[in-house]
Amino acid sequence: MRVDRNANVQDVLGFLRSNGPASQASIARSTGLSRATVNHIVQSLRDQGAVQYEWKNKREAFVCLASTQGSVITLTVSDALIKASLFEFNGQERIDVVSTDLPEHRDAAPSPAMALDMANRLASLARQRGAQAVGMAVAIVGPIDRASGTIAQWAWQRLPSWKQVDIHKYFTRHLRIPVAVDNDANFAALAEWSWGSGRGCGDFLNITCSEGIGGGFIINGGIYHGGTGLAGEIGHMVIEDAGDLCFCGSRGCLTSLATERAILKALPDLGSPKTTLHDVIESARLGDAACQRVLFETGLHLGRALATVVRVIGPSAISIGGTLGRAGDIVLGGLRASAEVINLSAIGSGTRFCIAEILDDAIELGALASVLSQIDTGMNSLAPWMTRPQPLATTTAAAATG
Repeated sequence: MRVDRNANVQDVLGFLRSNGPASQASIARSTGLSRATVNHIVQSLRDQGAVQYEWKNKREAFVCLASTQGSVITLTVSDALIKASLFEFNGQERIDVVSTDLPEHRDAAPSPAMALDMANRLASLARQRGAQAVGMAVAIVGPIDRASGTIAQWAWQRLPSWKQVDIHKYFTRHLRIPVAVDNDANFAALAEWSWGSGRGCGDFLNITCSEGIGGGFIINGGIYHGGTGLAGEIGHMVIEDAGDLCFCGSRGCLTSLATERAILKALPDLGSPKTTLHDVIESARLGDAACQRVLFETGLHLGRALATVVRVIGPSAISIGGTLGRAGDIVLGGLRASAEVINLSAIGSGTRFCIAEILDDAIELGALASVLSQIDTGMNSLAPWMTRPQPLATTTAAAATG
């Protein structure tokens, strides 16, 4: 009986995460549960603070997710730095700190010990504020082997201090709170599915294109990892057999054609070199024909890769996020113009291609969503404070002054 009730609770929470606020009658119809069962579950979740009512008029109220207690910590680990964020729900404030801003970590390579130190700092701050940390998520900018819980062997060179570290076990042992671990692209996809263009999709793919390329599948309301944990590694799909050598050991990966480095390399030297993908996109918006052309061709490369994904998986929607998502219709136009995408009409593909709605902090927000799901709560919409981080130094100084 307890197992059945827990399954029913998860059905209700899953419906709210996927579809947003809804009446109890709608929840009952969609989940197949009786209205009495739904009413009992909603009342129980409301007592726990997991859901609340959103009144549409004096007689009708929608049920929506609500997370209003405690704090959640997220860590994003790359080969250059670690970014830590504290989402403090009691005071409705987000606090960020980057390892390169801390004197003791400024010149050190990102390591598990560094990440733990930063997590402990934010957990201590949360306790001082009376908002105990209820969970944490660790986003790794790299592939994770699900069987071992470690970074995939072929990516060890990028994060050598994390070699053979069972990430989930390490942080759970030291912090003793629920911990979610995944790669950055999967968390970004979860954010876009939860609050962006993928909302309501039963099967969804989000592509993150910036310094690297990653993909995250959301299927039946959860991140799909595949048997090895490497599902969504679209950046290492081979597009050109004779292309440049990739760190993964293959040649002609999408990574060598559609990342920041590849885009900058493709631009001719016309006397005003671009140093970042942001520069290229801004120049394209201002009418720079060369930048427009390179971004359009990047879209063509993406189209070649994603057409294969559509043929194999057939997701309802695919969004383009990360820095490249800011190129908007330029890159989307190239994607839709690729012969491979055009030919999808022959198999009746109904996949929707779009630009992601969450282009800033998608990794951190997806990590937050993962923790909230793990502790059986969530949010139907992002509050403004969640996307307006305050630096740790400023927050600490203000507390000391007070």
